[in-house]
Amino acid sequence: MSETTQLRVMDFDCPSCASTVERALGNVEGVDDVEVHYSTGRVEIDYDDAVADVATFEQTIENQGYTPQPA
Repeated sequence: MSETTQLRVMDFDCPSCASTVERALGNVEGVDDVEVHYSTGRVEIDYDDAVADVATFEQTIENQGYTPQPA
């Protein structure tokens, strides 16, 4: 089933940081769409909850060197 979740990433330094996170999340199996907004630090992820989950997204963000938080 399709779900949408939002996270915040407070430690972006530049738009390139947001692009890095967006690419990484887009490569997670089950993710249908990702929007990362550098100016607000918001990340919106549309995904198949039978394949992916929020913990995976948080780990993916952490693997890129950033700290995810609930939106």
